[in-house]
Amino acid sequence: MSGRLVKSSSRGQALVLFALTLLLLALMVLLTLGFGVRAKEHIELQMATDAAAYSQAVATARTFNAISVMNRAQVAHMVAMAGTQALISRSSQVFAAHSVCQTAFPQPMWHVLDTAAANQTRSLQGRAGGLYRAGLNIYASLLRDHIQGQKLALSIARAANGELQATPEGAAKSFSELNGAEAVPEHGDLMNAARRGDARCGGAVCAVGGGSTSSLNATMGSLGWTWVHNRPTGSAGFGTGGAAQSTAFRHYGSAGSMDPSTYDTVSGRNSWGHDHGNGVLPTRCVNTPPGVVPVSDAWVMSDEEQTHEDQHVYGVRAPPGQTPEDGKPMYEQHTLGACVVCPGIWPFSMAYNVDELRRGEANQYGQPKLYAVIHRDYGSDQRRAHPDPWNLFFRFRFSQESDTEFDNAIPLGRSRPTGRESVQRNQVALSAGIVYYHRPYAAAAGGGWREPPNFLNPFWRATLVSAEGADDDKPANSLSTAGFAEHARVLRELEEAGYRGGSRRGAGY
Repeated sequence: MSGRLVKSSSRGQALVLFALTLLLLALMVLLTLGFGVRAKEHIELQMATDAAAYSQAVATARTFNAISVMNRAQVAHMVAMAGTQALISRSSQVFAAHSVCQTAFPQPMWHVLDTAAANQTRSLQGRAGGLYRAGLNIYASLLRDHIQGQKLALSIARAANGELQATPEGAAKSFSELNGAEAVPEHGDLMNAARRGDARCGGAVCAVGGGSTSSLNATMGSLGWTWVHNRPTGSAGFGTGGAAQSTAFRHYGSAGSMDPSTYDTVSGRNSWGHDHGNGVLPTRCVNTPPGVVPVSDAWVMSDEEQTHEDQHVYGVRAPPGQTPEDGKPMYEQHTLGACVVCPGIWPFSMAYNVDELRRGEANQYGQPKLYAVIHRDYGSDQRRAHPDPWNLFFRFRFSQESDTEFDNAIPLGRSRPTGRESVQRNQVALSAGIVYYHRPYAAAAGGGWREPPNFLNPFWRATLVSAEGADDDKPANSLSTAGFAEHARVLRELEEAGYRGGSRRGAGY
């Protein structure tokens, strides 16, 4: 009997081995599923982060292009203002010549037309200022609605997967690249800063760039020479002093004699049109004109509203031409808008920060690089409520003194209180997009990258780049600022071990 019991007790050994093998296979399947899902989620996270970084760069490039077009429109308005002044000056000289006959344009009609032209001059200057405010509003909207707090990155992350998050602190690098440490610009605050003389440029954008040499030179270079700037009897432009004495009253004999270096003698102090002494044939006489009438110089000069030095000289209106015209004070008839920083008539404009540009290649010529930092929290309430079914916890107790744990899920019990620092709990991705300026030239013209970044031509573009490369690219610092301290520490330890990332000379985390 006992022998039969011994024989029967040896049966079932294969079943035990099969059960252990099945358990091992189940654990391997669970591990495979867990690693596979983590890899899939990491790819999803990185693609969402790349899309966010690229979208930030695209939004910024479009904003820069819009600002450039508005600056061009500003230039066009100032050119039109100079052209109107030229017409006022020339028409004044022609009207004075018609004093020898009975003209079809009597004095009251002339004053109506002269007033309309003066109002148009002031209106053009005001519209140029309005374009500055429009550009400023677009730039402020970019910062406030897209960059600050990673709002654009968050909307893209949530569109990709509802559990992805973009922490507001992750916007520090991007905001600094564009605006430095300054607040989102507001027009009133900027004007007060300009009056105090402490308006500053923080990042790539100077929100107050009015009266800059580049803007003035762009206008002077756009004046043309056939009528406004180099017409046969005179010229028009922007000067520094009284119209009769202004050194800017220079008549160029030909287009070839126009030297851009002379623009340095021109300022945005006032707007003038000037016509030299010449003979005029009256053609608008009711009776027979007496022939060519010699006339004296004529000019109009307009400055800011606060200064009463405006002038209009023609015919019997002798220099300095500041007496009332048609009963209206000259400082009301031919004046311009109020100045913020006086004296001056030039509207403010958005400008590219040349100080950043001069830092050269080490700073990518000041072209802003924007970071996007997005993460997935495996210890979030959503994950706790809906865990993955294969992320299981097992405890094997082989004896009273020894047991073994297998945890295929995030160790929630060991997560830090704030959650962000833990490498085990958070999956983090960082991407960078750059806003760069490139005006392509044909191969026959030399090709290449010859024009520096500026806000006068709309050739801003966007692309994804390495998060390293420039002197101020510190991805680890951005991770720390966003709250991912352990991730930043791991990145620095990788560098110490020889990791160089996308930087040819070492990232310098």
